[in-house]
Amino acid sequence: MSSIPTTVELRSTIDRMENVYRCYEEASALFNAYEKLCQRFEQDLADERDVLLSKRAALMMIKYWLEDNGADTSRG
Repeated sequence: MSSIPTTVELRSTIDRMENVYRCYEEASALFNAYEKLCQRFEQDLADERDVLLSKRAALMMIKYWLEDNGADTSRG
């Protein structure tokens, strides 16, 4: 049975993933879009957990795109 991550765990995962994916030159356009989306999430969503889960989902999209284009994302 999986546990529900805390907001602290979500923030830690997001920080780690942001640091990793920010380094991929080939994902810079996606990361720029991600940063704009984060602003929207923070404006549009009232609940911190919803904001964090939305950011995490957007980062997973970047991870998927990188993997689909042959990048090694094992560090993220």
